[in-house]
Amino acid sequence: MAQSPVTPIGSSLGLGDDKSFSKAGVSSDPGDGEVSDHLDVDASHSEDGDHSNGLYAHREMSLTAEERKAEKRFLLKIDFIILPLIASIYFLAALDRSDVGNAAVAGMTADLNLTAAELSFCVAFFYIGFLAFQLPGSIMVRLLTPPIQLGTALVIWGGATAIMTEANNWQTIAGLRIVVGCFEAFIQGAPLYLTFWYKPHELATRGAIFMSMTSLAGSMNGLIAYSIQTTMEGAHGRRAWRWIFLIEGVASVGFGVLIFFILPNTPEKVKRWFTEEEKKIALRRTKEAYNIPNTKISLGQLKATVRDPKTWFYCVINLAAAISQAAWGQFLPVLLNLNGYTPNEAQIMSIPVYVCAGVSAIACGYLSDRFRMRGIFVIVGLLVAAAGWLVLILSKNQQLSYAGTYFVGIGSSPCVIVMLAWMNNNVLGYTKKAGTLAIVNMIGHLGAIGVSFSFNNKPDYYLGKSLAMGSALIATCTTILFFFYLDRQNARKLANKDTVEARMLRQKTVEEVFDGHPDFMYSK
Repeated sequence: MAQSPVTPIGSSLGLGDDKSFSKAGVSSDPGDGEVSDHLDVDASHSEDGDHSNGLYAHREMSLTAEERKAEKRFLLKIDFIILPLIASIYFLAALDRSDVGNAAVAGMTADLNLTAAELSFCVAFFYIGFLAFQLPGSIMVRLLTPPIQLGTALVIWGGATAIMTEANNWQTIAGLRIVVGCFEAFIQGAPLYLTFWYKPHELATRGAIFMSMTSLAGSMNGLIAYSIQTTMEGAHGRRAWRWIFLIEGVASVGFGVLIFFILPNTPEKVKRWFTEEEKKIALRRTKEAYNIPNTKISLGQLKATVRDPKTWFYCVINLAAAISQAAWGQFLPVLLNLNGYTPNEAQIMSIPVYVCAGVSAIACGYLSDRFRMRGIFVIVGLLVAAAGWLVLILSKNQQLSYAGTYFVGIGSSPCVIVMLAWMNNNVLGYTKKAGTLAIVNMIGHLGAIGVSFSFNNKPDYYLGKSLAMGSALIATCTTILFFFYLDRQNARKLANKDTVEARMLRQKTVEEVFDGHPDFMYSK
C-alpha cells in the first residue's frame, strides 16, 4: 500500500492519541486503526487540533481498555447479525442466477429444444435488467432503507424465478430472467451497506464471506440439482428442471419477507437488536469509516465519479476479472459435462471446485485486511486464473482439465471481492462511492454478457476460454499501472499540502471534496 511519511494523528488533530507509527507512516500493528493508512495531516496546520479540518470528524478516537472490549463485542455482534443475513441474500441470489445452467443439464435443453445460442440468451438476458438498475440499486440504499430495498428485491426476483417452472419456450425464460436481473441489481447496495457498519480495514474479510456465497451456492446448486434430478424427476407430472426453478424461487420469496423485519437499518436509524451504548459505538465507527449520517444523494458527486480516473481504472480491472469469473461460474457444469462427465457427475464434480473457490476468497480477503494490501492479491489471483484457463485450452486430459477448473475458481473468486474493498478504501463521499460501485459493476457485467455469447462453439469452447484468459492478463497489467497512478497522486498531495488551495480544501468535508481532500492518502 502507498506509504508516505505521516505525523501521528493524535498530534495533528489534537486527539491526545499516543498510538505508535512505523517509520513508513503506517501503524506497526495491523490490528490498529485504518486511519493511519489514509491520513497525512501535518501538525503545523493546527496547534491544538484543527477542528475545522474536514477529516477531523472521522478521526480515530482514543479508547480505554474497556471501550476497546465493548467495541470487539459489538463487532462480533454485527458479524453474527448483519453478515449472515447479507450472506444469505447473496447465496439465494447466486442460486437463482446460476440455476439456468443446472436446469439445462437437468433436461431443460432437450425439453425446450434449445440451441446453444438460445441457452446463451437465457443466461445473458439476466444482465439486461441487472445493468439497467445498477445505479438506483446502489445510490438508493439510504433513501429506501436496507431492509425495504433488499427484502423487496428478494420477493420479486424469487417470484419471477418460481414462475419459470411454467415456461414452455426460451423466450419466456429469457423474459423472466430480465425481471430477476432488475431486482438482483438492488442487492448490489449490500457492499455499500456494509461500509456503514465496518471500517475500511474490516471490509475485505466480510465482503469475502458474503460474496463467497456465490461459490457456496454454486456447490449447493449442484447438489440441489442432483438431488432434484434423482428424487423429484416426474413428481406431480413435472420434470426435474422445473422443480429447480420452483424450489429456489420460493426460498427467495420466503427469506425476503424475513428480511423486512430482521435486517438492521443504517447506524443512525437502527432501532432493534442494539442497546443505546451499542448504537453510540455504531455511530462512532461509521464516522471513523468516513461516513456522514443521513447523507443525501448528490448529483455533483455523480459527476465527479465520471471524471475520476480511478473509476475507470477500477472498471477495467473489474471488467477483465469479471469475464474470467463469469465464464467459470456460469458454464462450469456445462464444461464438466462436455469434458466427458455425465450430467449427474458434472453436478457432483462441480461441488468441490466451488467450495475451494469460496475458501480462497475468504482467505485472500482476510490476508488483504491483515496486511492492508489490496492490489497484490488481485494480481496473484488473476495470474492463477489465467494459468487455469491455459490448462483448459490446451489439455485433452480429463483429470488435468478438471484441475484447471480449480485454478480458475481459486484465482478468480478473490479478485472482484478484494478489488471492491480496495475501491471502498479509496473513494469517499456517499454518492461518489455508490456511483463508482454502480459503474464498476455495470462495466463488469457487460463483460459477463459478452463471455456468455462467446461460449457457443461446441465442443471445445476455445473462443470463450481464450477470452477469459486474455482478460485476466489484461487486468493484471492494468492493476500494475494503477499502482503507479496512485503513487503519483499521493506524491502530488504531499507536494502541494501547504498551498493556498490545499488549505482551503482542508476545511471541507468528505461530502464536499470526497477523496480529493489533501490529507487523504490512497492505499494500494
